[in-house]
Amino acid sequence: MTAALLAVLWISSAGCALVGKGAGQRSECSRIAGLAHSGDHKPAVDAALALAESGKSCSPDVMEAVSRSRTKLQKADSYVHKALKMRKEGNLPSARADLKRALSIYPRYYWVQTLIKNVDRSIQAELDSLWNEASYLKSSGDPEGALSRIQEALILSPGDQKLESEAVALPEMIRKAQADQTVQKVLDEARTHLEEGRFDEAQELLTKGDMPGRLGTRGEEMLSEVVSRRYKLIKQRFDDALDKEKEGDLDAAAGHTLYVLGLSVPGEQLTADILIFARLLGMKFYSAGELSRAKELWAKALIIDPGNLKLQNYLKEVDTRLDNLDRIKKGGAENVGK
Repeated sequence: MTAALLAVLWISSAGCALVGKGAGQRSECSRIAGLAHSGDHKPAVDAALALAESGKSCSPDVMEAVSRSRTKLQKADSYVHKALKMRKEGNLPSARADLKRALSIYPRYYWVQTLIKNVDRSIQAELDSLWNEASYLKSSGDPEGALSRIQEALILSPGDQKLESEAVALPEMIRKAQADQTVQKVLDEARTHLEEGRFDEAQELLTKGDMPGRLGTRGEEMLSEVVSRRYKLIKQRFDDALDKEKEGDLDAAAGHTLYVLGLSVPGEQLTADILIFARLLGMKFYSAGELSRAKELWAKALIIDPGNLKLQNYLKEVDTRLDNLDRIKKGGAENVGK
């Protein structure tokens, strides 16, 4: 082969190599442009960066497309960073919202799609835990605690029909529980008064306002017990008063009588007999000159039977005598002074 022919062959082969090298660059730029235009922003940006590091570049229109991809990628990444921070802080709804914003900018961000799936799994696990806690608290008689858990769950899953149904039902359950607590408190207070012998206070608690309707059968039963135990105590002490009067111990009889007068109510069994006994016992004290003791019995009896004319007249008479005695005492004291 001649030297001239060899020279021609070398020049030809070198030219082919240069043409092949330019074609490869054009092919890569075409690929980068395709990635950018199809929404594969990260591969487009990464490929353009790799090409630039090798000292090559693409046409201005391709680089403009890469620049747009880079801008979108940066914006999406800013939401991803916020989402990671929210997730770390335990704010899963905000993390999910930011990841969705990132995907709306860059739908083919496959790593972010995986992150959303992980966050959704975490949210579902927390929802299951909150639902189980709410169910337990509800069955344990703590509807307020249950409602708190349901409200937390609704933050994680707004619009959830099952959660919203519970959120509507639980306040009524809370209201009923609070009403039951009020009823139990009244019953407990009435029981305390009853055990301490404060029958009037117990009866007032059980009968005031709309309480009878709210207390229901439990209130009726306790009210019946109040009446029964008061009657039993009245009868016992009244019998003691009768016995002491027969024995001639008028002071003890008066003590028992004053006690039962304090317990007695107009129209109840034994009340009429007690009033008669108090009036007669007072007359005995009056006849014995113990006017103050007589007045005490009659005044207490008159509280129960304010329309009793005999008691009214007795009290007027005893007051007159007490006033006269008081004037006599004062007059005697003045004479002694002179």
